[in-house]
Parts: sequence; structure tokens; C-alpha cells
Amino acid sequence: MYYKRKVKKGPIIAIIVIILVIIVTVCGINLYKYYTSDEYRLGEAGYSEKEIKEILKFDEKYITYAMEHKYEDDFIPLMKQKYFLWKNYDAYIKYIDDVYGDQKVDYEKVVSLVNVGANNEPYTHTKKADMSKGNAILVNKYTSLPEKYAPDDFVEMSNWYAYPNNRIRKEVYDAFREMFNAAKEENLTLIVNSSYRSYEEQKEIYDDYDNNRGREYADKYAARPDFSEHQTGLSIDVFAPGSNMSNFESTDEFKWLSENSYKYGFILRYPKGKEDITGYNYEAWHYRYVGKDLAEKVFESGLTYDEYYAYYLDK
Repeated sequence: MYYKRKVKKGPIIAIIVIILVIIVTVCGINLYKYYTSDEYRLGEAGYSEKEIKEILKFDEKYITYAMEHKYEDDFIPLMKQKYFLWKNYDAYIKYIDDVYGDQKVDYEKVVSLVNVGANNEPYTHTKKADMSKGNAILVNKYTSLPEKYAPDDFVEMSNWYAYPNNRIRKEVYDAFREMFNAAKEENLTLIVNSSYRSYEEQKEIYDDYDNNRGREYADKYAARPDFSEHQTGLSIDVFAPGSNMSNFESTDEFKWLSENSYKYGFILRYPKGKEDITGYNYEAWHYRYVGKDLAEKVFESGLTYDEYYAYYLDK
């Protein structure tokens, strides 16, 4: 006669309960992790799955901003810009809202303009130049020299290198002579038409434009005193003998300078196609001395000096 073995249910129920507890606990932890995750919070902020993947590639501070603020469709395109500066984010957004409306946004242009201050009217929202930068100082329509600034290391330029009555800082003069001699070896002649201008000289030029052609014309073609690179003693206007503003770009000397001036510490200060960034019309003849190391970096970047300074030097 066989008897069925009685199975004790207590241990089995206990095991089942333990398993259920573990499952519930794990699920609860996973749910907690999900609802507190960056992915979930970004989704709650309004970003799509595709956008979330892009945002999670950014630094933590950008991710946090996206989670804690309302959805902005300009956020990701701005973050992807090479020269994006976080300190300018609110200004980027304001400029986009003010200028573009429902039109397609050129984010690269927005970043460039705002970085250099050109989202404002010239000579508004100005600041003083950081004179501790030495030869790297930035002077433009938004950044001014100390009032009636004048360097104290002038030398007179020989008529061999410049038209009469040109003064320049000694370091710049030495660099120009080195560049002059290098060009001469290729049967090219460089001559300085204009170099240092005092506050009074710059004021006279500006006032002449203003009085005869109006403020708008004056601001387009000349700098106000204390806002002029020529007043720094670091800038020169270079021509070839017989050339002038209208035709210097077509000379062999200009082509040589375009390819070689950085080797001697000079950069083309107001390039073609960058008028909205620099605030000046294209000037093929205007070269700014910044030193050899910095000139090479600016040249290789392809940026205007305003853009380069804003991103790399304005710390």
C-alpha cells in the first residue's frame, strides 16, 4: 500500500515571496532610476528621443540646463557650433528671436556676431580694452583704448620703408623690416602708407568724414578716436609703389602678403566677406601686428581677429 508524501508548502511559499519581493524591488529601483534619469527628465522637458541622444553628448552643465528649462528648438543647433560660448547663450537666443523670427536661422553667423558684440549697434555696449594683453590687445567698435592712449616706444620709419612722417612702435618696425626684406628677395616692394595715428589725428580724420559725409558714412569707413587700431601703434597700411586702396588687391605684393604676412607677426585685419563681424569694409592693405606665434594661430584658424580673440583670448 502506497502513501502520498505530504509536501510542506511553507518553505515554497516563502521562496516565492522572496522572489516576488526581489522582482518588485528590482523593478522599483529600475523605475526610480528611470524617472530620475536624464533621459526621462529631458523627455519631460519636451525633447524627442533623437534630440535627447544629441543632448547627452554635451557637458553636464548643458544637460542640466536643458532639463531645468522649457524646450528650446535652438538649443541643440547652438551647442553644436564650434565657437559656441556658454556665457553668450542668452544673447544668442535673444538675437535669434529679434532678427530671425520664423525664418531659417544661420547659427554659425549668430554665434560669430554675438561673440564679437556685433549683435549691437557700433559704439554701443562698449568696454575698455584689456591692455594686459600687450600686442594681442583687441580694439574695435565695441572695445576702446584708454582715453587718449599713446604708446611710448615710437620710432620714425625710414623713407626706404614708408612714406614720410610715419611713426610706429619699435617691435612692429623691426618685424616690418624683416617682412620687407623677405618680399624684396622675390622682387616685391612693400611700403607703409600709414602707421601710428594719435588721438588728435584720428579725431581729425573721423570728424572730416562726419562733417562732410555724415555720421553713418564716417562710422563705416573710419574709426572714432580711442577706437582705432592705428592709435595702438600696432597697425600699418601697406601698399606697393604706385598702388592705392582701389587696386592693391590685384598686386603681386598683396598676394604675397596674403600667404606670408603671418610668418612675420602680421594678420590681415579686415578680410573680405567679414564686414558684419569686423564692422569695416574689406581693407586689403590694413595689417595688424600681433607677434609671430599668435599670427600663425589666427591665420590657421581662418577667423577674423575679433572672432579669434572672443573665443580664445577673452578669458
